[in-house]
Amino acid sequence: MNRIHRAVIFAACAFIALLSTPSAPAADFSALIPKAKEEREIVWYTTTSNADNQSIVNGFTRKYPFLKVQVLRTTGEKLRQRILTEAAAGQYFSDAVVFNTMEMALLKSRNLLQPYVPPEGEVYPAGAKDREGYFTGIYARNFVLGYNTAMIPDKERPRDWPDLLNPRWKGKIGIDEEEFEWFGTLIDYWGREKTVKYMKALAGQQPQLRRGHSLLAQLLAAGEFPVAIVFPYNMEQLKQRGAPVDWATTSDPIVTSINGIGIAAKAPHPNAAKLLVNYILSEEGQNIIRDLFRVPVRPAVKPAAPKLEQSNLKVRYVPSEMFKKIAEYEEEFRQIFWKTK
Repeated sequence: MNRIHRAVIFAACAFIALLSTPSAPAADFSALIPKAKEEREIVWYTTTSNADNQSIVNGFTRKYPFLKVQVLRTTGEKLRQRILTEAAAGQYFSDAVVFNTMEMALLKSRNLLQPYVPPEGEVYPAGAKDREGYFTGIYARNFVLGYNTAMIPDKERPRDWPDLLNPRWKGKIGIDEEEFEWFGTLIDYWGREKTVKYMKALAGQQPQLRRGHSLLAQLLAAGEFPVAIVFPYNMEQLKQRGAPVDWATTSDPIVTSINGIGIAAKAPHPNAAKLLVNYILSEEGQNIIRDLFRVPVRPAVKPAAPKLEQSNLKVRYVPSEMFKKIAEYEEEFRQIFWKTK
């Protein structure tokens, strides 16, 4: 078992067990700020949604008004390919990167991240950060069954993954066309034979493929389809706005990916990047993440919605070593689902 894999396993335990921790003394960035002022800007590559990014940027620039933040947001596969392509061409534009820990482990293995131990990360449990200081977890993403409550009576709502194979849902399920983490983690949990059999049956249900979980959540709320594989924070955001949506807590497993933040190995603005990393890891930054109905990693910052409490879910973390097989999973997922389009 490699070190990164051990770290992710420890994160699973820490995420459930560590609910509070003593407050850390305020970090001193007096030596870092003048250097960041000289850099004047920061380029942030991320898969986090544009609206949520903006909330974080607003808080960050209020604290550091001398910095301009440029955000490049795209989907996981596209972001990975962009970073690898830029590196192969000797081009280095990004300063900070927010990605799931599987992808962060890949970037680390390619020497595309630099080690940095952020002072604000001191209070984080050991399992929530890379042991060599290359990245630290900032929030968790759960893959869950979401449904439109106006379209499905309570007794008919899907509760677990096999429920999606009911003939009544044929042509009525929304799925992200790049649901590779979910696919690969189910292989890790269920085994290949059971997972492939299930996925082929699910593909036979003629699901509607869309790109992006935020879009899936919006379409679900609009009644485009009654059921979808979504992120629960999107559901909670929409519920707060009065949308007729909810999600099942009873699926086994609930595949969960931790997104982490790190600094690019050849960041053009490394000091500004350090300020951003520390801000997002700080209590202020994590409170912003909490208020967006995401699941923060910082101890003592609990999810805004009680339903998001991780200890009540049958969580299965995405294996960090999955990056070694992700190309295989991507191709297999496409063969199963895309050929039915």
